[in-house]
Amino acid sequence: MDRELFEICQENSSTAFSVGYQLVYLIYVVLSVTSVFTCSYFIKTFIWKSTFHPNFKLLLTMYFSAAIFHSILFTASYLMMIERFLDYQTECDIHVSVVPYMIVHSSIAICLFCGMLTQVFMVIERLFATIKIESYEHNTSFKHILAYLFFCIVLPVSLLVWAYQDADYKSPVITAISPPKGVEFRLNILYIFCFLLAILALILLQVVRYVNKRRESRIEISLSGRFQIVENIDTTTFISSILIINMIISVIYIVGIFSLRNFEFDVFINNRAGLSTVKLVFYLHPLFSFLMPLISSYHLSKMRERRLKRRDHLLAIKTKGREGSDAYNQLLHDQWQQHFLK
Repeated sequence: MDRELFEICQENSSTAFSVGYQLVYLIYVVLSVTSVFTCSYFIKTFIWKSTFHPNFKLLLTMYFSAAIFHSILFTASYLMMIERFLDYQTECDIHVSVVPYMIVHSSIAICLFCGMLTQVFMVIERLFATIKIESYEHNTSFKHILAYLFFCIVLPVSLLVWAYQDADYKSPVITAISPPKGVEFRLNILYIFCFLLAILALILLQVVRYVNKRRESRIEISLSGRFQIVENIDTTTFISSILIINMIISVIYIVGIFSLRNFEFDVFINNRAGLSTVKLVFYLHPLFSFLMPLISSYHLSKMRERRLKRRDHLLAIKTKGREGSDAYNQLLHDQWQQHFLK
C-alpha cells in the first residue's frame, strides 16, 4: 500500500468514526425513513384520490416516487457503512465496495435528477392546460404518458451518462452519496443547468398563474373551461411552493459545497472529519423529502377547503322566486362588471 492511499484511509476512517458525522448521518436517515411513509401516504391519499388531470397525477406520482426511492437508497448507503464497521480491521476496510457503491450512487443520482426535471415538466404540463383551456380536461392519451415518462426518466438518465462518462468508482469513499472522481466538472454543469431550468420554470409558472387569474372572470368560458382555470390557479400555487423550497435547498448545497472546495477555512485545516461533516450537513435532500409531503398536504388541504366553500356558496344561492331572480341578476351583474374591468 502506498503512503498516499494509507493517508486517505486514515482520514476517511477518522471521519466515519467521528461522533458529529455519525450524528448528522443518523438524523438524515431518520428523516429519510419517515419520508418513505409520509410520501407513500401522500401519493395514496392526496394524489390518487384527487380530481387532478391524469397527466398531472402522473407527474406528481413520479415526483414523490423519486423522493421515496432516494430516501430508501440514502438509508441503504448508511447500512452499507454499518456493514463496513462490522468487518472493520484496518483503516482501508472502511471504504465502500466498488459494485454496491456504483449501483447505489448511480441510483441516487438518477432519483435526484428525475425529481429536478419532473418538477419542470409539471410547469410545462400546466402551460398546456392553460393553452388548451376548453378541451384539456378530456385531453389525455397513452402518447402523452410515454412522452412524460421519456422526458422525466430517459432524459435525466442520458444526462447522467454524459456526466459520469469518466467516473472512477474505484476511488476510496466511505458513503455511497459521495460522487466518484472524474465527475465533478460535468456534475457541476448539470446542477447549474437544472437550477437555471428551475428559475425559468418558476417565472413561467407565475405567467401561467397570471393568465389564469385574468381568465377567471370571463363570462364566455364554458363550465369545463372554468373548472380547468380553477385547477390551474390552485395547482400553480402548489407547484410554486415546491419549486421555491427546492431552489433554496439547491442554493444552500451548491454555494456551501463550492465554498468548502474552493476556500480554505482555518477550522478545517487539520480537521478532515469536521469538513466532511459540514459537507454532509449541506446535503439537505433528506430534509426536503421529509418536508415536501407535509407542505404539499397543507396546500392540497387548503385547496380542498376552497373548493368546498365555493360549492357551499353555490348551493346556498336561492334558485326560485323573487330571491332566486335577484341572486341570478346579481351574479350576472358581478360577472359583467369583472369582465369589463379586465
